[in-house]
Amino acid sequence: GVATTMTSWGGVVSLVRPPRATLTRLGRGATLGAPHNHAQQRRVLLATLALLAWDAPLPLTTLNEERPAIP
Repeated sequence: GVATTMTSWGGVVSLVRPPRATLTRLGRGATLGAPHNHAQQRRVLLATLALLAWDAPLPLTTLNEERPAIP
């Protein structure tokens, strides 16, 4: 089959149990990173794609990424 992976802010992904997935605390609309934060978006995307190197199923992987505080 075709290997798949996904990223999510939480929600129902824990109930769906995809074969590979990363979770962030970034919230809806910013699953891959805060707007205009290209470095964060790249980190989340690369971490999510890196899961493809492993045989599934994998436990959900929580990334240490948060939405920056608004001053």
